[in-house]
Amino acid sequence: MGMTITEKILSAHAGGKSVCPGDNVWVDVDVLMTHDVCGPGTIGIFKQQFGKNARVWDREKVVIIPDHYIFTSDPHAQRNLEILRDFVKEQGLPYFYDAGTQDYKGVCHLALAQEGHNRPGEVLFGTDSHTCTSGAFGMFSTGIGNTDAAFILGTGKLWVKVPETMYFEFNGT
Repeated sequence: MGMTITEKILSAHAGGKSVCPGDNVWVDVDVLMTHDVCGPGTIGIFKQQFGKNARVWDREKVVIIPDHYIFTSDPHAQRNLEILRDFVKEQGLPYFYDAGTQDYKGVCHLALAQEGHNRPGEVLFGTDSHTCTSGAFGMFSTGIGNTDAAFILGTGKLWVKVPETMYFEFNGT
């Protein structure tokens, strides 16, 4: 039996070698998304591990969308937004959909689709458990933690276990 779409996408992003469920492979990342909940932690780990003056691997592949804490005046939540704004400015990131601006897009998962960051055949990781919704666009996407996201910021790669596939057969009308 041939590879599934997930296996084909991961294979292409792992240098074209054939992959099977359970394999661990390094994949090249097309898009990394983070938001105001996990972004500050990701940024902190990135700077700690890659250096205070480190640059992201590819400015065009990083998407930052504040969408969780934007309607609260809590000082800690507002500090998270400031950390994102400072990092975007420092790195010169073009895909920052800041709250209260004409660029704001709302919920990160909708913004990824509406702004063309969900593209068939690509690999997208995000620091949100609902990132897998981008898979509806024919791409491989899944949620990751801050440490993995920081590693992607610095390298553009991630060590991934090829997931198993479930087969469903529906009969009847």
